[in-house]
This record gives sequence, structure tokens and C-alpha cells, in this order.
Amino acid sequence: MRISIWRSLRTSCWKGESAGFISTKLRLPPNFATVKRYSFRVGRWFGALALLVTACQKPEEVPVPAQLIPRDKMVSLLVELHLLEARTDAAVLPQDSARALFRQQQKNVYWRYEVTDSIFVQSYRYYAVHDKDLDEIYSIVVDSLALREAKLTPPGSPPPHP
Repeated sequence: MRISIWRSLRTSCWKGESAGFISTKLRLPPNFATVKRYSFRVGRWFGALALLVTACQKPEEVPVPAQLIPRDKMVSLLVELHLLEARTDAAVLPQDSARALFRQQQKNVYWRYEVTDSIFVQSYRYYAVHDKDLDEIYSIVVDSLALREAKLTPPGSPPPHP
């Protein structure tokens, strides 16, 4: 008897019918399916409003770091880091060993350029927020890497990249 009552109550709720017994126990209105639907609509409007408000906010302005790496030094540092990354990718090592080798060599590059990793990250973030600066820096980096590649390939050989 008890199982059949519970099944009938459960199936009446799933059919969307008014469940008087459950609504009196939970103190819900008799037709709580419409309340659920209404709260979903209100939730959508609040979500859209929150998205609109956050989209209209000004992006966070990054202050100039105290030890900003100059552009020419940043270009040569990025060239060295990209060459180092290419060398470690070309080495036939397991992924964790290659990552450890890259990090060790990266510290050596930072030491040669007399910067720390935090100064590099702060400078990179500053240049990244200012899109034109980073675009100019990377156009120089790409050009210098292409020039190095052109010097290494013998004349008359096909280009390594399509």
C-alpha cells in the first residue's frame, strides 16, 4: 500500500500535475512547475544582465612595472626563448624530462640577460595588454627567426616549411 501511494505521487509530479500532498508538506504552491519555470526565466534575465554589466566594464589597466624590460632586450630574450623551446622540442626526450631541461635552460637565459622570471612575466603582461607593442615585438621576433633559418639553410635546398 505504501509503495503504491509513493509511486502515484512520484508519477503525478513527473507528469506536471499539481501535487497537493507534496506541496503542503514542502509549503510550495500547488503548481510548483510554473514557479520553477518562472524562476528559470528570471535567472536567465539576471545572467544576461550580469554578462552585460561585466562586458561593459573597462579592462584592467596594468601599471608600468618598475623594472620594465626594454623592447630591444625583450625581442632578443624572446628569440632566445623560442630557439630554446625549439631545441628542447627537437630533442628526443620524454615530456617531463624535456620540460625540466627547458626550465633549467630558461633560468640560464634569464641569468644571461640579467632578468628574473617575475620581471619577465610582468614585462610580458604589460606588453600583452598594449596590443600594438606586443605585435611589433613579435613581428621583429618572427623576422629575426626567419632570418636565422634562412642563414642555416643552404642555397638551392627546398624550404623546410610550406
